Amino acid sequence: MKLLLIQSYLGGKEPPVYPLGLACISSVLPDHELHLFDPNVSERPFKELKETIERFSPDAVGISIRNIDSTNKRQVVFYYEYFKKVIDAIKAATAGTKIIVGGSGFSMFAKVIMEDEPRIDIGVFLEGETVMPALLHNIEEPWKVKGVFYRKGGVVVFSGSVDKTDLNVVPLPDRGLLPPDRYRSIPEAIGIETKRGCALKCVYCIYGFLNGKKYRFRNPKMIVDEIESIKNEHGVDTFTFVDSVFNIPVGHAEAICHEIIRRGLKLKWSAWFSGGELTEEFVELIVKAGCNKVILSPDGFSDTVLRRLDKNITKADILRSYGILKKRVVAGRKQGMERLVVCYNFFKNPPGQSLSAFLGIVVFFFKAKMQMGRQVHFEFNSIRVEPNTKLYQIALNDGFVSEEEDLLYPVYYTNPGTRYIERIFNLALRLKGK
Repeated sequence: MKLLLIQSYLGGKEPPVYPLGLACISSVLPDHELHLFDPNVSERPFKELKETIERFSPDAVGISIRNIDSTNKRQVVFYYEYFKKVIDAIKAATAGTKIIVGGSGFSMFAKVIMEDEPRIDIGVFLEGETVMPALLHNIEEPWKVKGVFYRKGGVVVFSGSVDKTDLNVVPLPDRGLLPPDRYRSIPEAIGIETKRGCALKCVYCIYGFLNGKKYRFRNPKMIVDEIESIKNEHGVDTFTFVDSVFNIPVGHAEAICHEIIRRGLKLKWSAWFSGGELTEEFVELIVKAGCNKVILSPDGFSDTVLRRLDKNITKADILRSYGILKKRVVAGRKQGMERLVVCYNFFKNPPGQSLSAFLGIVVFFFKAKMQMGRQVHFEFNSIRVEPNTKLYQIALNDGFVSEEEDLLYPVYYTNPGTRYIERIFNLALRLKGK
């Protein structure tokens, strides 16, 4: 079968991200003729898509919806509208080609999207490495395949759940169809996956629903094989680990770093970290392995907020890990070593927010800027209410959403008692042009 795989279009306003999910799908379809197209790196995306369809003449088109919208920014970009335009372009170029849709963004709202967009023939729910090979062999009888949404008599039907993917059995992502060269200069565009699943319980997070609440690890040797492969074959030495949190559990992260160091690979990489697990020894290890950006998402700055968010850290952990990172940044400057950048993500007005917690964040922000300067960055975000999360129930109780809303179109939570804090943050961000 000839299958055209398309990354969802972001509208040309966001930095492109290498389509890792489609590279994973490509690796398990050796029996089919594939072509991969990312409109986000095209100067004329819809014209090039039309030309690609006419030239390749696919039997089916697979679209990966990575994100529905830009979630927590002050000015939200609703990517779902561009997804509909991609379907318009496909239908204009070919009438009878089947359209298959998947990806994390789709899986969050699978039935809603299938009902909203009747031009989708089949939806792949959650992980596609097991589903897609079976589906392409049963494309006219999708009900025979677990893990898909299909239509029966005009009604959307789900075929049933499928087992989670064993990451040590599936092949490494196939980047041959779309070499990552065009993404090399874009920060955090090229991703490496070390595990799936998340055992943390953050109330706003959808990862547990998408990937499961138990960790499934890739073998550290396989991970570094992939890193070494893209470095040798495509000249890529800068990437990001796409795990929800890289250093939980710490032992797996340490094994990866030791393997990078053992092979003598010169790399630059970033990852999301839990501040509660950071030690001086671990920070030295990751820097030696090539980490040049530590991203932390404490989200709140009081123990009350952290408890309401079900975070696995305390305010003391935030301050302790800050001290470790500040010490490393200052020491690096004095020694002329590789500059380590530290990034913090906080919610503007989360559940349990108070004036004192808000003022604490303000003080922390200016203190960090004074001590680390341009080597520390802050993001202040709103919280999108997403289905299958604990925050959805909080938002229901506080009247931000109703049980009839499907949440495909963004709804944001802000703590009712301190709404003015969100307004203050938005005004400050507007003044900075964000």
